Amino acid sequence: MSRKYRLGIDIGGTFTDLTLLDQENGRIVGLKTPTVSADPAQGIANGLAMLGEKGVQPSDIHYFVHGTTIGLNTLLQRRGASIALFVTEGFQDLLSLQRLRLPVPYDFRSRLPEPLIARKHVFPIRERMLQDGTVHQAIDTAQLDEVIDAAVAAKVDGIVVCLLHSYKNAAHEDQVAERIRTRAPELEVSVSSKLWPQMREYERAVMTAVNLYIQPNVKRYFETLKERLVIEGMPATPFITQSNGGIMDIGTAAEAPVRTLFSGPAAGVIGAVRVAESAGIGNVITFDVGGTSADISIIEDGKPTFVQTNHLAGFPIMLPSVSIYSVGAGGGSFAWIDNGGLLKVGPESVGSNPGPACYGRGDKAALTDAFLLCGYLNPARFAAGSVALQPELSAQAIQPIADYLHTDAQSAADQMIQVAIANMYAELSSVLEQHGIDPRDFSVLAFGGAGPVTANFIADEIQAQSVLVPPSPGTLCALGALTADFAYDAVQSRKNLLLDLPMASLNEEYTKLVDHAREWLELQDISGLEGQSYYYSMDARYSGQAFEIELPLDPAWLADSSHQRILDSFHELHQRQYGHSDTEALVEVMNLRVRVVGHTLKPLQARVPEAQGEVTAHGEREIVVRGQRYQAPIYLRTDLHAGHRVEGPAVVEQDDTTVLILAGWHGKVDPYGNLILRRTEEVK
Repeated sequence: MSRKYRLGIDIGGTFTDLTLLDQENGRIVGLKTPTVSADPAQGIANGLAMLGEKGVQPSDIHYFVHGTTIGLNTLLQRRGASIALFVTEGFQDLLSLQRLRLPVPYDFRSRLPEPLIARKHVFPIRERMLQDGTVHQAIDTAQLDEVIDAAVAAKVDGIVVCLLHSYKNAAHEDQVAERIRTRAPELEVSVSSKLWPQMREYERAVMTAVNLYIQPNVKRYFETLKERLVIEGMPATPFITQSNGGIMDIGTAAEAPVRTLFSGPAAGVIGAVRVAESAGIGNVITFDVGGTSADISIIEDGKPTFVQTNHLAGFPIMLPSVSIYSVGAGGGSFAWIDNGGLLKVGPESVGSNPGPACYGRGDKAALTDAFLLCGYLNPARFAAGSVALQPELSAQAIQPIADYLHTDAQSAADQMIQVAIANMYAELSSVLEQHGIDPRDFSVLAFGGAGPVTANFIADEIQAQSVLVPPSPGTLCALGALTADFAYDAVQSRKNLLLDLPMASLNEEYTKLVDHAREWLELQDISGLEGQSYYYSMDARYSGQAFEIELPLDPAWLADSSHQRILDSFHELHQRQYGHSDTEALVEVMNLRVRVVGHTLKPLQARVPEAQGEVTAHGEREIVVRGQRYQAPIYLRTDLHAGHRVEGPAVVEQDDTTVLILAGWHGKVDPYGNLILRRTEEVK
């Protein structure tokens, strides 16, 4: 009888990560295979072939979750569809004016991003909806037909509809969309009020434009993926990860691909929540270092932090997403000398092809080359031996940097690592300050291929409590996808003083949002949910402020006749976030929100065997750390059992990454196989 497996896959810029869960015993297997940039689905097929070599057939996989970067890459590379924009007459320059702010306030040469839609493809619609949702001017249908014909003549692939105040009343947008579908059925249509009914016309227009811009490429990839899975013999229909840390079915993802833009890093944070829970650690700084960047996020009391707006390629993306901060320093980031003569590492990356010099295809000195020359990596075990590293090529690539620095290649490699660590530290310090966090109360959770190599450096710099390295850190994003829940955020803009909204009316509006969220969940192709939950919040601010904060609400408060409990909670939250509050000021409500979470089956927490005596080193080699040379013992992660302790400096090797333990630190394995690094107490 065949076993049942669940598979999570995350496609990164360098590697495609797979996490396979045996549902019967909770055993988890992590694998990595090089990403095929020209055909990402082929990378998945290659991963399935690797699983086949381990005795797992695609027909045994009945649940499949996939994180994708197709939409993200389409936007970053500006290779999307040709689209038009229909706006209220008089607002044709909406995308060109943007917010009239310089991207870099102190650099007058910095420029706003070029709009995704050319000005000649922005068409005015003669209509007007007022801010309270009443119709001031009905749609001029004759003029509407003219602009539809003009868009068709321009040979665009689709039309974005974003009319003034449609978040309050979507009737005009619906009418325009219906007319387009009748008159030009060959065109795709994306309507802003359906995608995200929130005020701020520019942001809403941009997000809807991004959605339609990336949609053809995403749909094409999804079709290719489904065809490839049929060929491989996998019966499972893919679910797709979202920026908000949840998942959705592939059909929903095809219609709203903008929700997938930050899906990979978000899935990693969800996986980190799971790992931290197993280790009994509530406060965590996630540290995901891959081939191109280091992604940082905050988990407090076991819960990830969220933002309502992100920026990507200079554009605002008004969707709830896991709060993630990136710095351009990863294993593929290469070294260079700037005009001032300073050594820099990143933000540009060599990617997976040609890759670091040690791959044998490129000649740029990347951070992976520095790790190799400093002795952190085993050339024969990199990515489970699937990529043979060549130290001599690393030395050859780093030598020009060494010559410039008047030192040898190994010392130059050590300096490259410290420059990269400084970049990461600078970004992390800013994030910690924004959140008002004392890092001494937090642990650094290291994952990604290069996270465990560099995390001990970062923890040492910020004085963090510990470093938490999960059993399969190189494939944690795939594990996060596998353990993610279905999630959807329903929103309704208000812009009213809280005291002007009767509690009964407020309760009624939240009920409508709950119904909308429930409908979304019911439309997903799901079987076997473990239940569902609803979370209420509102975006509120003091009247006259420019920006709002998200205030969690207890649904029981909506049954009150008074607003007092909501007001008290807002003042308390404002005090906590900004250090001040004003109980006499009026509170303004901007948006009402409800998040639905459909809980999926969670894998068992598999324990590792208890240690029987001390662990034996597999060997030793010279490593260079901050200018010091050490003979470091080398351990295999598979030899480490619960209770084993490893003293630094040391290197722990495993198939998907390498763990570096600094001098003055030690690592200890917990019952679930997590390796936890802490400072070694001084002997008195």
